[in-house]
Amino acid sequence: MPNYKVITNIDPHCSVSEQYRKLRTSIDYSGFDQELKVLNLTSTFPNEGKTVTCINLATVYSQTKEKVLLLDLDLRKPKIHRAFGLSNKGGVSDYITNEHSIDENIHHIDEYLDVLVSGSKVPFPVEVLVSKKIKEMMIELRGKYDKIIIDCPPLTAVADSTIISNFSDGTIFVVASRKTNSDIANGVLKQLRESGANLIGGVLTKVQKSDSYYGMDYYYYGDE
Repeated sequence: MPNYKVITNIDPHCSVSEQYRKLRTSIDYSGFDQELKVLNLTSTFPNEGKTVTCINLATVYSQTKEKVLLLDLDLRKPKIHRAFGLSNKGGVSDYITNEHSIDENIHHIDEYLDVLVSGSKVPFPVEVLVSKKIKEMMIELRGKYDKIIIDCPPLTAVADSTIISNFSDGTIFVVASRKTNSDIANGVLKQLRESGANLIGGVLTKVQKSDSYYGMDYYYYGDE
């Protein structure tokens, strides 16, 4: 078993891991009439549990023997590489700015889970995200994987996530319980919708035991 410290890998049969499997099932159900191969997760602020949710969601998909890519497109404050003990060099930004193939930059975690880190710091991340080469990269990756889970920056910090949502099949909004102001969160949701994102649902994280036994919850936005 690969040595990375997230609950769905360390203890796949515990109650919290079960909640991530329920999240996977809910996403699959919401995609019964549409392809949801590429999913991006974003949040209002940093430290709402977005990256942890991405890693666990990618893990539970890989446990069904789907070929999964965990893709870090937070080019400003990336975290995915730390969870797996990887260098952040040789990632997306490096692929965009050199002639190497995308396969040279992918880390194979196990038979069904791969990771593509964000890469070396660049002065203008938005230019990377709107480049022709990243669109070509996403087309190539779609052909290689059953599921692609993308970690994005928070929306109140930069506009990167609205760009990323446009080449994703579905966007999931991560909200920390009792932390995020509802007015600000609603403003962010409006921003996502106006950008054309297919907002399929949200994850409520850091839920107190008095609120929920399992510590997280999933909810739908529907056609509001």
